[in-house]
Amino acid sequence: MADVTSIYLPQFTIGETAFDAFENEMGKYGKRVAVVHGEKAWKASKQYIIPALEKAKLTMTGSILYGHEATCENAEKIIKEPCVREADMLLAVGGGKCLDTVKLAADLLNKTVFTIPTIASNCAPITKISIMYYENGSFRDISRLTQVPAHCFIDPRVIMEAPVRYFLAGIGDAMAKFVESQWSAKAGERLNYGSELGIISGEMCFGPLLRDGEKALKAMEKKQVTEELENTILNVIISPGIVSVSVHPHYNGGVAHALFYGLTNRKHIEENHLHGEIVSYGTLVNLMLDQDFSKLNRVYEFHKAVGLPVCLADLELEKKDTMEDILKVTMSNQELIHTPYPVTAADIYQAVQKLEQLGPDDVSRSDGCPLSL
Repeated sequence: MADVTSIYLPQFTIGETAFDAFENEMGKYGKRVAVVHGEKAWKASKQYIIPALEKAKLTMTGSILYGHEATCENAEKIIKEPCVREADMLLAVGGGKCLDTVKLAADLLNKTVFTIPTIASNCAPITKISIMYYENGSFRDISRLTQVPAHCFIDPRVIMEAPVRYFLAGIGDAMAKFVESQWSAKAGERLNYGSELGIISGEMCFGPLLRDGEKALKAMEKKQVTEELENTILNVIISPGIVSVSVHPHYNGGVAHALFYGLTNRKHIEENHLHGEIVSYGTLVNLMLDQDFSKLNRVYEFHKAVGLPVCLADLELEKKDTMEDILKVTMSNQELIHTPYPVTAADIYQAVQKLEQLGPDDVSRSDGCPLSL
């Protein structure tokens, strides 16, 4: 296994005055900035961003829509825009697909990119990869970039303009990062510094989210900036990002994300459910497969409390579904290149079926083993 020789840890500012950091952080790279954004994201945030750029004495060469999907074609369109080519740096404003597209465009141009997440649903604002899709929305590949964004600016007021559903999905996605990285490395092989750092950091994606998640969601609904809200935003965006940029690729995936790609092979799931919702279900399957009943019970109870999926019906699937097409895509996915022990499609299907047996009273035994198992 090749050693990780360079680790680019994220830099970020969070708070209602986060954009006051534009001058210190962006001013290092020049004075001209092109803003590339999502449509709804720009409407929700420009009232804060434009005055902050002016205050920082930065010139906006233009603001353009990134597109409507994270595609290589959209990245190519971005790099041809005159306002982008004449800018010293790019400022990406939006959700994960927007940020990943702009990150790729900046990488192709060898320009510095800054990010402003307008939803807290994933770690895209700080990672060194871009997850790309085809125009029809199907997965294409993961582009490995040469640099991470120079700085991420997080204003909770902007985050709170997005539907709470995205935040809930982000919590589910972040928890998967800890479960998968820890599971992928449990075979006992010696970890290099980066992998050990990332996996330990991943614990922030688990315990603190179980502790603060419900309160943060309630604060989001009331549009109140609280300590629990800010901590949860950081543990959705920053903590899983630290895992992503630190660990060896072998420890950056697992059953939860592999099953996500399989499940989204069904059109209705891809259209009706968010990434983090689907991944959160895969986390339960991952824990059941591993017979990690202590964590399974805690996550299952949390999912029930906040409304994340706990069974096939929550994803509009029937218990009797053979899932052959889903499992075929799941097993062929890059997420299962490295596993701590052999995992087959039958193993995953069995874990799915065992999860179906759980009920409200099956997660209460003190020894952590579900009653029905």
